[in-house]
Amino acid sequence: MISRRDSLALLAGLALSPVASSRANAITGAGADAWTRTPDGLLQALMKFRAALDDRMTLEWFQGVVYGVVDSAMLPLFTVNAVAFAHYQLTDDGSFRGRRAEVTFHTELGDTRLLEKFENPYTGEHVDVPMSRTPNSDAVIDRNGLVAPSRVGAVRIESEPSLGPGKVNGERCWVRLDTRTRVFVDGNPSPITTYGESLTYAGQNRDILDPRVLSAPCQIIYMNVMNWRPWMRMGALAGHSTTVASGEKVESLAEVPTDLRSFVEQHHPDLAQDPRAALAIRAPASGNSREH
Repeated sequence: MISRRDSLALLAGLALSPVASSRANAITGAGADAWTRTPDGLLQALMKFRAALDDRMTLEWFQGVVYGVVDSAMLPLFTVNAVAFAHYQLTDDGSFRGRRAEVTFHTELGDTRLLEKFENPYTGEHVDVPMSRTPNSDAVIDRNGLVAPSRVGAVRIESEPSLGPGKVNGERCWVRLDTRTRVFVDGNPSPITTYGESLTYAGQNRDILDPRVLSAPCQIIYMNVMNWRPWMRMGALAGHSTTVASGEKVESLAEVPTDLRSFVEQHHPDLAQDPRAALAIRAPASGNSREH
């Protein structure tokens, strides 16, 4: 009997002999959309699109508009730009674990100029706009989706992930990753941040079905709903923000749009020059670099 661990390895295309490939095809089942009906198939598709089934470095970039929502009316506020660097390895329990860091900055609507001061249309106040970079963090993705750490320092995180559904239409396919999160600071019973996000990855179904393909090009549609960012100084105004963005998964900073790439090179040269070192990724001691 083939174990779940062996099945995932075959699905991942980690053994590429003709015999292994035929076994992988047998495991995925008949039909172009068979992968959409199994947790392991969804996980394989997600990792091919979001990152890779081997240990290469990949990047995701996004660009989109942040809207304020008050009384169900949407008002465009500014453009958000993000570049995320990630590296994963397949582990013995079938999950993918690695390291990830994301840089974010804001620009004027319809412009590439860095937004340093924001005129809040609701309060009239001018506020400073921060740039951000998440701390290097351990990242885990399993059959349930993105697994958030339960605690980072004095911050406690409650997260509900969801992976799927997947969809095939002709040569194209899609897979969705959702996460609902609440963030608490010790001593405060109310969350300081509440947000939900949804990412839809779209690409060629032949890349999902081909065990030789370990990392597939894709387009990404991103949206989130979250409470007001603290730096916006909304006070007691009832409402929230929502972001609608799009982007791609790529394998080098050279493939990122010029304005986003220039920002990373200027403000985060360590990520631009050597992302593996910046993420403090250790080389495997020996053997298969795809496993711990």
